[in-house]
Amino acid sequence: MNTIDVTGLRKDFGALLAVNNISFSLQPGQVLGLVGPNGAGKTTLLRMLSTILQPTAGEIRLVGLDSRRNYIEIRRRIGYLPDFFNLYDDLTIGECLEFFAAAYGVPAAEIPTRVTRAMTLTDLTSKRNDFIRHLSRGMVQRMGVAVLTVHDPDLLLLDEPASGLDPRARIQLRDILRGLSGEGKTIVISSHILNDLAGFCSHIAIMDRGRFVVCGDVQTVHAAAVSQRRIEIGLVSGGQEAARAIKNYFGCDILSAEEQRLVISLPQRGPEELASLNALLVTQGFRVTRFAEESTALEDVFMAVCPPGERT
Repeated sequence: MNTIDVTGLRKDFGALLAVNNISFSLQPGQVLGLVGPNGAGKTTLLRMLSTILQPTAGEIRLVGLDSRRNYIEIRRRIGYLPDFFNLYDDLTIGECLEFFAAAYGVPAAEIPTRVTRAMTLTDLTSKRNDFIRHLSRGMVQRMGVAVLTVHDPDLLLLDEPASGLDPRARIQLRDILRGLSGEGKTIVISSHILNDLAGFCSHIAIMDRGRFVVCGDVQTVHAAAVSQRRIEIGLVSGGQEAARAIKNYFGCDILSAEEQRLVISLPQRGPEELASLNALLVTQGFRVTRFAEESTALEDVFMAVCPPGERT
């Protein structure tokens, strides 16, 4: 069973069409990175997924339940961390987590175990008796994740959780979320810091003006957004000769040609073309030390799909 099934989702605020005909599905353990400029509709989409907002049209099914008819049960099965959230400053970390566990309906006998697990997950155990008002920004965000997980939800929804965090805190947050996805939790996370999503998400959705410009697993999105792939080839020697051989046989662009290193550009096609290129070099006597496709940065994918002129 999919954790999320969204079909034809739309949200209007008067004349403003905030979310426009969005459909997607996610399975347990999958992580969707939601990318887009300000005003793209990311927060509105997350609020509908959290059942805080009801859609104007379309259907949302979460953990097999209809979001309109079963929103109370859904809220017991999901965790939502908005961009701005408040905690009770005069409570300690332990007291705050106990309060939220009770509010989520966790049985009283299970609350101590759930609180301990949430603090362990977010590395806050040593701070159990610290007051919320004394926490740093990074610890507050980790506390938000602890609150998010104290009732052991199946689906986690996070709106810009890395906003304002320093690099170390962002890495810690990413590691926590990666661990949760490894446990089978489904995660939807929005972020303006695209590097936070790279290498972490299984799926990417680029959103602009209320619609998904592209959505799918990371490799599919890369292939759809970037028509050319960059191949780096390391050689013992003979870079210029190898470049001429490649150009003659494949007609591809040679981006860089040095004695021991080539960078070429090939159209996004199947693996057979890469295998043929490698075989050409070997059969012509070039000793290959490296043959690898350069990864496409998420920023490049975003700019290819949503160039600045298209967003104005």
